[in-house]
Amino acid sequence: MGLKFCDDFEHAGATLTTPWAVQLNGSGTVVVDTSTPAHSGSRAIHVSGGESDFDTLLVFHDPAVLPAANGRFFFRAFMRLGRAMSEKHNTFIMADLAANLGGGNSVRISEMYGMLMYTVAGDAHGALSNQNYYIDGKPGIVFAPMTWVCVEVLLDHTHPEFDVWVDGAEVPDLHHTDFPLDTFDTLRFGFEKYGGPALDVWYDDIAVGTARIGCD
Repeated sequence: MGLKFCDDFEHAGATLTTPWAVQLNGSGTVVVDTSTPAHSGSRAIHVSGGESDFDTLLVFHDPAVLPAANGRFFFRAFMRLGRAMSEKHNTFIMADLAANLGGGNSVRISEMYGMLMYTVAGDAHGALSNQNYYIDGKPGIVFAPMTWVCVEVLLDHTHPEFDVWVDGAEVPDLHHTDFPLDTFDTLRFGFEKYGGPALDVWYDDIAVGTARIGCD
């Protein structure tokens, strides 16, 4: 299935090592958690971002895996939010260039209006998981608190193409072929807080591949 990397964190020690790093802007924490039920096994990553924290992030950077040779790759992460999704804008996952984190055509997979959404290149491009929200007022994809959710993403620099699946089902309003993307070499998982409130979020079974990875 083209799997290039997978980590269930079962062999992680107290300190995360290559290809993982921790990025903090504030007093938040990123730790290996054995006290809360993981998605699989007994360990997951616990990100705790407070009201006064901006970046509380787990960073993946491995030149043997990314950038993809043809500019096209998939990644999957299981994640669990410690609260209901916020009406305000905050980010859970980012795809970046290591040399320009947060710049260029960085992709942010986020929350806003109590639903899943994403932006590219800051706020230059973006989409809600229900693009009719401004007409019908209904949320799109909503993650229930304290529930593991499988998020899969396709990023294709050359096409370009961006697509998202949640628990194996495509999110049509997040499928775009008209937004520019970069040859991403870095993935960041955690909490980048813009509007808040604070958030605890867990990640497990993170994988990168050249084809759909699935949730099994």
